[in-house]
Amino acid sequence: MNFGEANNQTMLAMSSATISDEWLDTSWAGAMMRCIADPAADFDDTIAFDWPEWMPLDLAQSDPFIRVKLGRWLLRGQGGEASAIISAGNAPRTRLAFLPTPDAARLICLAGAWTGVSSLIGLLRTADVLAARAVLGEEALAFVSHAALLPRPTAELMSAVSASEMPAAPNAFLYRGAATFGLAIGAIPHGLRARLRLRRPAAIWMVVADACRDDSAGEDAFRAMRRLARKKMPTWSHWFN
Repeated sequence: MNFGEANNQTMLAMSSATISDEWLDTSWAGAMMRCIADPAADFDDTIAFDWPEWMPLDLAQSDPFIRVKLGRWLLRGQGGEASAIISAGNAPRTRLAFLPTPDAARLICLAGAWTGVSSLIGLLRTADVLAARAVLGEEALAFVSHAALLPRPTAELMSAVSASEMPAAPNAFLYRGAATFGLAIGAIPHGLRARLRLRRPAAIWMVVADACRDDSAGEDAFRAMRRLARKKMPTWSHWFN
C-alpha cells in the first residue's frame, strides 16, 4: 500500500474523531498511517480463521484493496482506535511500534543478542552456534562481541524479560529480545497492541504485545533499544528522541 492509499484509509478511520493534524508533519506519519490502515501487510496467516476459502490469503495480501479488508476482518470487534493510536505516537517509546516489521524484527534479534551476550559468548559447540545463528540471524550473532562492550541489562530488566515459561535456548534469546522490545514500547492503546499481534511470526509478536505494559523496567528497555538503533539502525534512531 502506498502513502496515498494509507492516508485515505486512515482519514476514513478518523472521520468521527477530532484531533490535531500536526502529526502529519512528523517523520513517522507515513509509518503510523500504514500501521493503522494496513494492519494485514505483514500478518501471520496461521492466525487467520474463517477467512473465505474462495479468496486465497496470498492473493488477499498481494492486493492493497483486499488487504485492507483483510485487516479490518482480522481486527473485527476491536475498533480502529485511530485517534488513540495517533495520540500515543507523541511518545517516543510508542514509535517503536511503527517501525517497518522487518526492521523491528531485526532490532528484536539484536536485543536478543544483547540480553543473552554472556551465554552466547560462551558457546563452544558448532551445533550450538549454528542453532543460535538460525534463530537470531547472522547479523545479531556477529554483533555479540560488540554487545559485550555495551552497558549490561539491569537485574530488574533481566528479571522482567525472563519469564518462567521461557523456552529453552536458543529460542530463549529471541523471546528475551521480543520482551525487551515490548517493554520498551510500554503501555499502548488496545488497537495498536492488536495490530502487533497480527505480525509474523505470531509467536514472537505475541510476546512483544504482551510485554507492552507499564513496567518499572520499561525505561531501561527503551534506553537499550534506542542505543541499539543508534549503533545498528541509525536511519530510525531519530524517531526515538
